[in-house]
Amino acid sequence: MDKADDNIIPDDFSDSQDIPPESKFSKIIKKSSIVIISLVMVFLIISYVLPRYSIFRIIAGQLNSYEVDDNVIILKNNQKIIFENNTYDELLGIYLDNQEHEFKACLIGNKQDNNYHVEKIEIPKIFSQTFSSVSAEPCEQDAIISLHSHPFKSCFLSVHDVRGYRFVRDINEDAIIGIMCESNRFNFYGYG
Repeated sequence: MDKADDNIIPDDFSDSQDIPPESKFSKIIKKSSIVIISLVMVFLIISYVLPRYSIFRIIAGQLNSYEVDDNVIILKNNQKIIFENNTYDELLGIYLDNQEHEFKACLIGNKQDNNYHVEKIEIPKIFSQTFSSVSAEPCEQDAIISLHSHPFKSCFLSVHDVRGYRFVRDINEDAIIGIMCESNRFNFYGYG
């Protein structure tokens, strides 16, 4: 045989005989994988391009925060924060009036049956306010929630917030701290 005969493929050999046809399920899995990988890549690129605040922190903050429903916030352990005497409407007004900077508020009330009843709101003396910080006098002993705002959708408590909890607890052992990060969204620390 000459060398040219070694490169000849026999007529009875066919790629389609050795490889079974692809099933519909396999095609769907491949297409779904491509779509999912593409979406993840787009999500990662967008989160990298967004200025200053990571979309991951926004999503995580949304998942770990609480919404007001009919003047009541239900915490993860089924404790409730109950806004009485139109205090939520008053707090909402304060929040809307302070969009350009953070504010601090002392939510006055009591703790009954493991629930926090907010009866009144007091604004302490504010020393300084910026878009992302507030410095103010501590709340009085009758405050059950020491609350301040955070920039829009920034629902995570900062390290400074958590450290401040110790001082709040020294004044009132039933008190908790909270942040208001949207007009109807809050996060809290120290309950339980």
